[in-house]
Amino acid sequence: MAEVKSRVGRPSGDTQNRDKLILAARSLFIERDYAQVTIREIAGLAGTDPGLIRYYFGSKESLFSTMIRETALPVVAQLYKAKQEVRQDSPAALMSTYYSVMSKHPHFPRLMFRIAGLDQSLPENAEVTKAFYEVVNFENIAIFQRLKEKGLLREDVDAHCAQLSFFAMMVFPFLVPENLLQRVGIEITPTFLQRLAEQNARLLQRGLMEEKDESDE
Repeated sequence: MAEVKSRVGRPSGDTQNRDKLILAARSLFIERDYAQVTIREIAGLAGTDPGLIRYYFGSKESLFSTMIRETALPVVAQLYKAKQEVRQDSPAALMSTYYSVMSKHPHFPRLMFRIAGLDQSLPENAEVTKAFYEVVNFENIAIFQRLKEKGLLREDVDAHCAQLSFFAMMVFPFLVPENLLQRVGIEITPTFLQRLAEQNARLLQRGLMEEKDESDE
């Protein structure tokens, strides 16, 4: 991420103001479409001057991109690790990291899901979709194809089907309507997500992975 260089006359409360703008932007962009959110609204919710958005980020587009990248940074780092060293526990480790991050921002996946459905051919969606695909790099996400190539998946497992099942396990808990969760007695809390991550890890291991020691390779 390109940071704005330090300048003479940097305003007081530098880090706090920047963080407040990130938090306000995330809150507003999750609630409404990108085009409906204004710089003045973001600054108002953050309790700062609108000029600070240009000072720290340069534009609303850059603030949006920064918010997406910084929120997803731990997940992206885990994806990179999984790409560098493919192991049977790579999907489980990624899911655990994802749940941990999203437990702090449970509505963020809904924003990402909404962005994924935007028409990329429209000029007004260019910056939004660019930020999305910088985070959601499909080359990095294709974990199960690499597991298949290394012989770590069971012979009867289709890598593409496994990848889609994995997406569903990661994203669906955050997309379920609140009233449906309440009807089945589920509350999406950090404790629940930790239990869910552990159970899903067992499902992945027992249902998809070859029963052999990776050290044999």
